[in-house]
Parts: sequence; structure tokens; C-alpha cells
Amino acid sequence: MKRTLTGLSLFTILFGFILLTGVEAKGIKIGQFVFDAIVLFFAAASSYEIYKVFKSKEYNPTFIPVIVFLAAVYPLIYFFGFTGYAAAAGSALFSAFGFFIFDGRIKIHDFLCTLLMLIYPVFALSLSFWLTVNFGMIPLLIAVGAAMCSDTMAFYMGSLIKGPKIFPKISPKKTYSGSAFGIVGGILGSILVYLLFELANLPLNDAFRVTEQIKYPILFYILMGAAIGVISEIGDLAASRLKRELQIKDFSKAFGSHGGIMDRLDSILFAVVFMAIVMAFVG
Repeated sequence: MKRTLTGLSLFTILFGFILLTGVEAKGIKIGQFVFDAIVLFFAAASSYEIYKVFKSKEYNPTFIPVIVFLAAVYPLIYFFGFTGYAAAAGSALFSAFGFFIFDGRIKIHDFLCTLLMLIYPVFALSLSFWLTVNFGMIPLLIAVGAAMCSDTMAFYMGSLIKGPKIFPKISPKKTYSGSAFGIVGGILGSILVYLLFELANLPLNDAFRVTEQIKYPILFYILMGAAIGVISEIGDLAASRLKRELQIKDFSKAFGSHGGIMDRLDSILFAVVFMAIVMAFVG
């Protein structure tokens, strides 16, 4: 019950900020800037969360490349699109290599921790800026909505039905039944975005609307939901493997029984990357 109430509270807050993206002043989507600032905060906080875990395990990653990337990525994407994203990523990688080359205290495992911290979560989550700047909120909401519903359905139905485990050495509680319902949850989450923001037309930044750009929009939503249902499972397993290697249960206790920020973002990160790839072709 505590886990459910915490999840509902977080979802309500998120939903409020989503609706805020529809607020404009003199043609400027000020609500979108607020939402993107919150995403930037979570990108910084989640990367620092991983940094603290690495430090607690006596690794010595460098946080400055993360700062370089986060300081540059949003303005560069806003003005130059994906070219700006690539420039920010390149600058961060050059910075990481620079520290590794010239600071003898940084060993190869420290350098690899820095690269992992950049890729997961920073590079992945920052693709959401490219999505919102170019396509508005709907593609990002498909990723987030499908991933969150997939996680929720997999957790509750897997706990109820139980059955054989998929990868007990990586995630001892994950079952085939939970994974199957996770795909169903992904489809339901994607369709929920369609019902709320395309049919009911709730206010948000809808620079891109699937119903206007895709010939069979409902089929697009179903396919995206099913694919993200699978991908979010992979993201969850990736986080479980990382935590098992680091010998931790959660990345932090920021959200109490829900764990840390990274524990909430693990499947969403993979879903955002997937939607960015899809929109690179569809858009």
C-alpha cells in the first residue's frame, strides 16, 4: 500500500507538469521550459546518485564530464537540434578522456565508471530534450507512459500470479507471467496517452500529433506500447544486473520504498532512447 500511494503521488505530480507544457506566453512555450528544467534536474540528480554509489564502492569516477554535458546539452539541442546533442556528447567524452590521460590517479576502471555514468543515465535521458524540442510532448509521453504502465503491470501481476523465474540470478522476483503482462501494460500505457492527449485533447505541447502524421495512429500506439513493454523489461534487467554487480538493493532511498531516482528511471531510459530512434525516422 505504501509503495502504491507513493507511486500515485509521483504520477500526479508528473501529470501536473505535463499539462503545464501547454502554457504559452506571447507564443513562447514557457511551460515546456519548466518541464525540461525538471528533466535536467533529474538527469543531474540520477547521475550524482550513481556517482555516490561508485564512490562508496571505492571507485573514483570523474563527475566534471557530466557537468560539462549537462551545462551544454539543452541550449545546443534547442538551437542546433541533434547536431547540438552530438556536440555536447563529444565535449563530455573529450573531457572524460582528458582526465584519464593527464590524471595518473584515475585508473581504467574509474574511467569506465565515468563513461557508464555519462551513457547511463545522462546521454540517454537527455534525448528527451531532443524529442520535446522537435516533436513536443507526445512521443516522450508514449515512452514514459508505456514504460511506467509496463513496470506497474509486471510488478502487480507478477506478484499475484508468480510462476517460473526468467533470470533468477539477475532479478530473482521477475517472472514470465509478470513480463507477459508487462507487454500488455506497455500497450495500455501507450493507448492511454492516445486517449488523453489525442482524443480527449488535454492541453500540452503537441507540436507533433500522431493522428495528423501517421496513417494508422492506433496501430502505431499499439506497436510502440508493445515494443516499449519489451524494452522496459530489458532496462529493468540492466539496472538489476548493475545493482547486483555493485552489491546494492537500491541506488538510494530518495523515494522511500520506491528506491532512488535511478530505480524509477531504469526502464524509462531505454524507452526514451527507443522513441528517439523511432522519431528520427518517423519525424
